[in-house]
Amino acid sequence: MWKILTLTAACLFILSLTDSPQDTGVNVWKKVSTDELNPGEILSLDMSKGYSACDGQYMYLIVRIVGSEEEVIVAFPNGGHWVAPEADPFLQAVQEEFDSLEDYFRELESKEIKKK
Repeated sequence: MWKILTLTAACLFILSLTDSPQDTGVNVWKKVSTDELNPGEILSLDMSKGYSACDGQYMYLIVRIVGSEEEVIVAFPNGGHWVAPEADPFLQAVQEEFDSLEDYFRELESKEIKKK
Protein backbone atom coordinates (compact mmCIF):
# COMPACT_ATOMS: atom_id res chain seq x y z
CA MET A 1 0.00 0.00 0.00
CA TRP A 2 2.84 2.42 0.84
CA LYS A 3 4.40 1.79 -2.56
CA ILE A 4 1.22 2.88 -4.31
CA LEU A 5 0.82 5.96 -2.08
CA THR A 6 4.47 6.95 -2.57
CA LEU A 7 4.29 6.57 -6.34
CA THR A 8 0.97 8.44 -6.47
CA ALA A 9 2.35 11.31 -4.37
CA ALA A 10 5.44 11.53 -6.59
CA CYS A 11 3.29 11.56 -9.73
CA LEU A 12 1.05 14.31 -8.39
CA PHE A 13 4.07 16.41 -7.41
CA ILE A 14 5.64 16.07 -10.85
CA LEU A 15 2.34 16.89 -12.56
CA SER A 16 1.94 20.02 -10.45
CA LEU A 17 5.05 21.65 -11.95
CA THR A 18 4.62 24.38 -14.55
CA ASP A 19 3.46 23.52 -18.07
CA SER A 20 4.74 24.85 -21.36
CA PRO A 21 2.25 25.23 -24.23
CA GLN A 22 4.00 22.88 -26.70
CA ASP A 23 4.03 19.77 -24.53
CA THR A 24 0.97 19.86 -22.33
CA GLY A 25 -1.01 16.69 -22.16
CA VAL A 26 -2.13 13.83 -20.01
CA ASN A 27 0.91 11.71 -20.83
CA VAL A 28 3.54 14.39 -20.10
CA TRP A 29 5.24 14.68 -16.72
CA LYS A 30 7.61 17.43 -15.63
CA LYS A 31 10.84 16.58 -13.80
CA VAL A 32 13.59 18.80 -12.47
CA SER A 33 16.93 17.48 -13.75
CA THR A 34 19.49 16.29 -11.22
CA ASP A 35 22.09 15.73 -13.95
CA GLU A 36 25.50 17.17 -13.00
CA LEU A 37 25.82 19.04 -16.31
CA ASN A 38 22.34 20.66 -16.33
CA PRO A 39 21.02 20.73 -12.76
CA GLY A 40 17.65 22.37 -12.29
CA GLU A 41 16.59 22.09 -15.94
CA ILE A 42 12.90 21.19 -16.28
CA LEU A 43 12.43 18.11 -18.44
CA SER A 44 9.18 17.08 -20.14
CA LEU A 45 8.84 13.30 -20.00
CA ASP A 46 6.71 11.31 -22.45
CA MET A 47 4.80 8.94 -20.17
CA SER A 48 2.71 7.40 -22.98
CA LYS A 49 5.09 4.42 -23.12
CA GLY A 50 8.22 3.23 -21.38
CA TYR A 51 9.53 0.55 -19.07
CA SER A 52 9.25 0.02 -15.32
CA ALA A 53 11.25 -2.17 -12.94
CA CYS A 54 11.81 -2.70 -9.23
CA ASP A 55 14.86 -4.16 -7.49
CA GLY A 56 13.35 -4.26 -4.01
CA GLN A 57 15.03 -1.03 -2.92
CA TYR A 58 13.99 1.33 -5.76
CA MET A 59 11.24 1.59 -8.38
CA TYR A 60 12.47 2.69 -11.82
CA LEU A 61 10.61 4.29 -14.73
CA ILE A 62 12.50 4.47 -18.02
CA VAL A 63 10.86 6.97 -20.39
CA ARG A 64 11.84 9.37 -23.17
CA ILE A 65 12.12 13.14 -23.14
CA VAL A 66 9.35 14.78 -25.22
CA GLY A 67 10.55 15.39 -28.78
CA SER A 68 13.76 13.38 -28.31
CA GLU A 69 15.04 9.82 -28.47
CA GLU A 70 16.96 10.34 -25.19
CA GLU A 71 15.81 8.08 -22.38
CA VAL A 72 15.62 9.12 -18.74
CA ILE A 73 15.52 6.91 -15.68
CA VAL A 74 13.30 8.17 -12.87
CA ALA A 75 13.96 6.31 -9.60
CA PHE A 76 11.75 6.29 -6.51
CA PRO A 77 12.53 4.66 -3.16
CA ASN A 78 10.48 1.53 -2.65
CA GLY A 79 8.48 2.82 0.33
CA GLY A 80 9.40 5.49 2.85
CA HIS A 81 10.17 9.20 2.45
CA TRP A 82 12.86 10.93 0.40
CA VAL A 83 14.23 14.41 -0.19
CA ALA A 84 15.68 15.49 -3.55
CA PRO A 85 19.21 16.96 -3.37
CA GLU A 86 19.55 20.67 -4.03
CA ALA A 87 21.42 21.87 -7.11
CA ASP A 88 25.06 22.78 -6.50
CA PRO A 89 25.36 26.60 -6.85
CA PHE A 90 29.03 26.32 -7.85
CA LEU A 91 28.25 24.01 -10.78
CA GLN A 92 25.41 26.32 -11.87
CA ALA A 93 27.76 29.35 -11.80
CA VAL A 94 30.40 27.50 -13.84
CA GLN A 95 27.76 26.46 -16.40
CA GLU A 96 26.44 30.05 -16.69
CA GLU A 97 29.96 31.39 -17.19
CA PHE A 98 30.72 28.78 -19.84
CA ASP A 99 27.46 29.58 -21.66
CA SER A 100 28.17 33.34 -21.64
CA LEU A 101 31.71 32.74 -22.93
CA GLU A 102 30.34 30.53 -25.70
CA ASP A 103 27.86 33.29 -26.67
CA TYR A 104 30.69 35.85 -26.70
CA PHE A 105 32.76 33.77 -29.12
CA ARG A 106 29.72 33.14 -31.31
CA GLU A 107 29.20 36.89 -31.60
CA LEU A 108 32.83 37.25 -32.68
CA GLU A 109 32.32 34.37 -35.14
CA SER A 110 35.15 32.44 -33.50
CA LYS A 111 35.54 28.68 -33.22
CA GLU A 112 33.35 26.87 -30.75
CA ILE A 113 34.79 25.77 -27.41
CA LYS A 114 33.85 22.25 -26.33
CA LYS A 115 33.79 20.83 -22.83
CA LYS A 116 35.93 17.83 -22.05
